[in-house]
Amino acid sequence: MVGSSPLGRLSRAICAPLPRLGVFPRPARPFGLTAIVRTWDEAGWLAPSLRSIARVADQIVVGDNGSRDETPRILEELAGELGPKLEVLELPGLDIAALTNALLARARFRWVFRWDADFVAHTDGSRDIGQFRVWLTSLDPRQYFMVYPRMVELAGDLAHYDPAQPMREDAHCFVESRWLRYVYDAEGREAPRVPPWYGVKRFETPCFLHLNIKPDERLYRSELWKRWLGEARPTGERFADYLVRVGGRGEDLVSAARAWAQDYRRRLRPLDSALLPEYPALLRPFLDKTRPRLG
Repeated sequence: MVGSSPLGRLSRAICAPLPRLGVFPRPARPFGLTAIVRTWDEAGWLAPSLRSIARVADQIVVGDNGSRDETPRILEELAGELGPKLEVLELPGLDIAALTNALLARARFRWVFRWDADFVAHTDGSRDIGQFRVWLTSLDPRQYFMVYPRMVELAGDLAHYDPAQPMREDAHCFVESRWLRYVYDAEGREAPRVPPWYGVKRFETPCFLHLNIKPDERLYRSELWKRWLGEARPTGERFADYLVRVGGRGEDLVSAARAWAQDYRRRLRPLDSALLPEYPALLRPFLDKTRPRLG
C-alpha cells in the first residue's frame, strides 16, 4: 500500500495539503467516477461485475486484451444494455501497464476506480456500494487522494473463502491527474506510481467481492505468474519458458493445475455470516445454479 512506511507517511502528510493551499494545481475535473476494467478471457463473472459497478460509475472503460472466450460477445450485449456509459476498446498485445494507462487516458471524471472483471459489488443492503460514492463526495475536492477500499474474497466457489486472506485491500480508487500512471515496480509487478501530494485513505466497509473462482488451469497460471515475477524475472526467463519448465506442457500442465487446485481447496473454509452477511443481489441467481465444489 502506498505511503505505508513511516517516511512515506511523513512525506504525504507534508505534501498532500499543498494543492488545497494553492501551492500546487488542484484537481480540475468535475466530480464523477470512471471505472477502468482490463479483460482477457473473463466471461465467467464479467456481466454481474459490470452491471454492479454501473450502479455508481458515470463511465466504464473496458480494454479487451485479446480474449478468446465469450468475453467479446458479453461486452457487445452489455454495450446495448448500459448504453454510452460503457466504452469498449480492443487492445490485444499490450502489456498490463500499457493496457491500464490506455484505459486511464480515456477517463473523463475526477475519480478513477481500477475495477477488475471478477469484482462484484453490493447494490443494496448495508454494504451497498452507493455509500462508497457518497463517501468520496465528502473528501476535499481541492486535494488528490489514493483510496483503498476493502473487499471480501471468495475462493473455490461461492460458499468458501481462504482463511489466510479473507479480505483484500489491493483494489484502489484515485483522483485522476497526468502525474499518476502505472509502471512496473522493482519486482516486475504492475502498480500505480503515486506522487507524494496524494493523500492515502482507506474505506472500511467491504462493498464488493473478489471472486477467485475460476477454472483450475487459470488459477494455476495465475499462481505461476506470481512465482515467475518473484523468482525468474530477474534472470530474463520468459513466462512461456517458465510454464514449460515448472508447470509442464499440454496435458502435464492440466494435471499439474488439477493437483495444485486440490491442495489449494483443502485450506478453504465455509463462509460465515460475520464475513458475508448477504450476497450481492447480482450474485444471488448464481447460488441456485452453482453448487459448491467443496465439502
